[in-house]
Amino acid sequence: MATRSVKRFIKAIVRSGSYSYAAEFSGFAKPTAGNQLKSFAWKGMRFSYRSGTSDAFVAYECFLHGKRNAYYTPNLPNDVKCIVDVGANVGASVLFWKSIYPNAEIHCFEPIESNFEVLKKNCDQFKNVYAYNEALGDADGEITFIHSPAANNEGGWSVFQRGASGAEQKITLKIRESGKRLSELGVTQIDVLKVDTEGAERAIIKGLGLSLLKNSRYLCGELHGENDFELLSYLENNGFAIGNKKSPKSKLFNFEAVRD
Repeated sequence: MATRSVKRFIKAIVRSGSYSYAAEFSGFAKPTAGNQLKSFAWKGMRFSYRSGTSDAFVAYECFLHGKRNAYYTPNLPNDVKCIVDVGANVGASVLFWKSIYPNAEIHCFEPIESNFEVLKKNCDQFKNVYAYNEALGDADGEITFIHSPAANNEGGWSVFQRGASGAEQKITLKIRESGKRLSELGVTQIDVLKVDTEGAERAIIKGLGLSLLKNSRYLCGELHGENDFELLSYLENNGFAIGNKKSPKSKLFNFEAVRD
């Protein structure tokens, strides 16, 4: 066993409490056939994931990585009542939010049916977390998603898919204007908005409209090289202080926007 893999296994089993999860995450055990659904308990919550997919990695990055969790920052606001999670995938970010804001209401949006089925299972354990099998953007209409060409990235769909050959599976889904849809749900103020939508972040945030954006306290997400600087400039011009973090090993970077 490589030293790095052993360290990875030890960290995973200590943080998750699950031998099965840690063994698969670190590569010591082969995934079960057919993307079998597995789960483990964490801080009184349960996380379900598909064996043999990127779900195990997403869980580690979102809530098992300590202060290096994808959405952790000392700038997260206090007294959070409403969280909107766009691009919720299978719900790993939901467990992170609930670990620090146990009483917050969370609205989760995930357009891909296979991801949504797992997301719904992870959300149903909470009384005030709502999952919607919907895509959001800056206008009602349709949008085409391209499946990731990366191996084992079962949940990876994007509007802008780098490295695609053209032969990847595609699906066209209905899309809702983000501000209009949230208004229908009675959301008039957002304490935390997380957007990780593989390149559609700008459209979703602009789709909120200026009124809801002004009533938003904190925004965060991952940027993918699609109109990134235009989005950050838009947020800065609308009263947000901008921060970001990026690893030189990654083409992606996380951003946060805090209401001044």
